[in-house]
Parts: sequence; C-alpha cells; structure tokens
Amino acid sequence: MSTTVQAGTERLPRGPHRLSRKQVENHQRGRILAAMIATAGTKGYGSTTIADITRVARVSRDTFYEQFANKEACFLAAYDATTRELLDEMVAAGTSKPSYVEGIRDGVRAYLRFWSERPDAARVCTLEVMAAGNEALAHREQTLRSFARLYRTVAERARAQQPGLPTVPDVVARAIVVAAVELTTQYTREDRVARCRSLRATPCTYGLWSLPATRWRLPRSQPERRGLGGPEPGTS
Repeated sequence: MSTTVQAGTERLPRGPHRLSRKQVENHQRGRILAAMIATAGTKGYGSTTIADITRVARVSRDTFYEQFANKEACFLAAYDATTRELLDEMVAAGTSKPSYVEGIRDGVRAYLRFWSERPDAARVCTLEVMAAGNEALAHREQTLRSFARLYRTVAERARAQQPGLPTVPDVVARAIVVAAVELTTQYTREDRVARCRSLRATPCTYGLWSLPATRWRLPRSQPERRGLGGPEPGTS
C-alpha cells in the first residue's frame, strides 16, 4: 500500500462525508505514518511508544492496530514511504529536462531539498533506522540498492548522450549512494540538516553525483557552471 507520510495529522471533518471507507483508512494510515516520523524523529525509535503515535496522529489504539501489527511494522512502513517519496521526487526532477547534465543538477537539488525540508524524516531515515533492528537494516539495504539502480540509470543516460563516456561499475554506483547518505547522516547528527540545501552549490556535492559524466564540459557561457562553485569536471 502506497501512502505518503506528508499527509499530516489533521483529522477528517466530523459528520457526514462522501469519502469511501478505503479513503478514510488511507487518510488514517497517512496520519499514523506522519506521527511515527514526527515522534521517532524527535524522541528516537526506542523511546517512541504506540501511545505517542496515536496521540500525535489523533487516532485510537484500535485504529492503529487495524493498520499495523506493532510499532516496528509502522516504523518500516514510514521509512519505506519516505524513501519512496524521495526517489520519486528525484526521478521527476532528474527527467524533466532533456540534458542529462541538467538532470543530474536537478536530481541533486531535489535530494538536498527533500531532507532540508524534513528534518524529522532525515533523522528517522539515517540515524533511527540503524537502531531499529535487523528488519529495518534490511529495508535500508533495499533502499540503497534502489538508489544505486537510479544512479546507474543516470549513467546510462549520460552514455546515451555522450557515447564516449566510460561505463560506471556497480561498486562505484554503490559507493556514490553510500557517500551521499553518509553526508546526510553527518548533517543530521549535527542538527544542521536544514542546511543541506546549501550543499547544492558546492563542487564536491555536485561532483559526487556527476561522476558518470566525468568527461563532459559545460560551455563557459552557461550560468550553471558559475553556480557550481568550482572547475568543470574533468578539467582539473
């Protein structure tokens, strides 16, 4: 079941409405997931209780158990929904322009913007997931693989537009994804994840994601080059 954690915790209006039972259940589920992110992002996964979640979501305990077997199941669903939303936003941003160069730039910006606007989610998806047990680690591994596949897709798009570019090995795609996650984790641990958005202008961040295009050179007249804050890849 796909439910966004950005649904918020606002309750449905009281009284008669035209929503189906399924719509009501999805709304309740979204509120519970948002409450899990808000609570675990503030108190930590270990300290979060079902009572905390139902209080923030403004649902009954029975409603919670209609959706989830336990706290762990709720946490995993919230983690999966958040990372899936991030992946969708990056794909949408990265494919909105014809040039892979612009796609890389916009995808990086989407990644950094996503976390800077969701500090609780950043904490849940970088720090708390590491403390939530083996099943959570397995979900994290699946997420890393999904992002590595996205990176390989970016590399293939770059090679389609510039056939002379080298093939990016799987281990490199994995390393790039892990490095990006570690950067986010560091900013989250230091309580400055809201500043992630500013990283989009640094050459190290852009260079990290643009590795599959290490041989491209932007024309000097393009304003994007000035925004990177450093030399063009492959010119050093």
